[in-house]
Amino acid sequence: MRNAKLFPVFLLFFVWKLCDMLVQVDLTSRKEGKNVTKFLPRDLWIVIVGMVLLYTGLSFIWPFNMVYMTGELGMSGTDASLVLLVNSFVGIISSIIGGLIFDRFSGYISLWIGTIILVLATLSLSLFHGYPTFIWNLWLVGFAMGMVFSGLYAAAGLTHPTGGRTGFNAIYVAQNIGVAVGPFLAGLLSGFGMGKVYLGAFLFAVFYALFFFIFFRKIDWKSDHIGSETKHRKRGMKRARPTLIGLFSMILLLATYLFCQLPHVQWQSNLSTYMTSDVGISTAEYGKLWSLNGALIVLGQFVLIPIVARFKRHLHAQIFIGILLFALSFIIAMNATVYSGFVLGMIFLTLGEMFAWPAIPTIAYALAPKGSAGLYQGLVNGMATAARMLAPFLGAVVVEKFGGITALFVGIFILLGLAVLSTILQRNLQLRDERSRALKGEELSENL
Repeated sequence: MRNAKLFPVFLLFFVWKLCDMLVQVDLTSRKEGKNVTKFLPRDLWIVIVGMVLLYTGLSFIWPFNMVYMTGELGMSGTDASLVLLVNSFVGIISSIIGGLIFDRFSGYISLWIGTIILVLATLSLSLFHGYPTFIWNLWLVGFAMGMVFSGLYAAAGLTHPTGGRTGFNAIYVAQNIGVAVGPFLAGLLSGFGMGKVYLGAFLFAVFYALFFFIFFRKIDWKSDHIGSETKHRKRGMKRARPTLIGLFSMILLLATYLFCQLPHVQWQSNLSTYMTSDVGISTAEYGKLWSLNGALIVLGQFVLIPIVARFKRHLHAQIFIGILLFALSFIIAMNATVYSGFVLGMIFLTLGEMFAWPAIPTIAYALAPKGSAGLYQGLVNGMATAARMLAPFLGAVVVEKFGGITALFVGIFILLGLAVLSTILQRNLQLRDERSRALKGEELSENL
């Protein structure tokens, strides 16, 4: 209870530091007479801080969903899983809708709609979290999340001068800052009941909304770079269409993401049951594994960024390295009999996602025709949501029907093998598509 009283102090300090960072960035930009700081563009900093605020608030909600539904609402585990399944499906649909709005109209409009829905949904959740209103409010939050996430990811790619990995990696780190801070602050409030936790989520939604309406309108949505990717209909331009090869390349990229995410999510679902029930790892020790995951992602950037800089032109190599590290993490987990073994496995898993995850949206950004950046990022975000939706169920079926935890590990290695195959095919198709477009460009210039 004593720690809970410190919540306003932590909250004010956290928000103050974020605002102070943004002000310093803005002053630097004005002083130099340009829109770029020493490290990142000002507009990208706005997106990053927005993501930190957003994900901090959402992290008041998602860690407690299953526990709250089965514990306080009295729902069965099957019914609670079905609620989360529908929530993920809603997120997929809204990701695509948000991406389409981003492309057809404006990134600001897409994010504006998602932000308004998020504030209303979290307000309703904080006031009405009994059965069955909790379920409807949770689905409404999921819908808002899908719209805002696809918009922020698309904005991250468009607000960096070169697009590419830098913006997406920054957003990835921002998410994990929110994951680290949100549950900590929520834990301070949990002693007062879940109503206060959901009130905290609403407050952060309000902070994010205020930040959005004050700073996101300062993003140069009409710049040549962003404007060329959106508002085609208003300018009387035709949106570029993907080639057939480019379309298949995107499908293979999504397949790679799915084949990697399905094993990754097993650490959150079926492997957690295996560790706590079969190996004897305590729930507290299991929770510390994810604290380690978040800390490594944030702190590891100081080491990883110089390494990844060597691979900035070889994004597929990053994916291959990530898949290899994923495989090593599961080999270690499969043979682990003590807690330290799972700690080592988590380290390799975290390193794998640090290499692979930012590369996926970066390649999608490169594949997207003009005017489709938002849609393509929505598809990537939707595929991650689909994996989180399917992985626990599919893993449980394999464990129960096909030979226990050993069968699960066999299935995981098969999926990682398919990820390697789909990455190879995708890379070859992408190179072929790029050569084809380059030749068409040369022919067009010669005709002119």
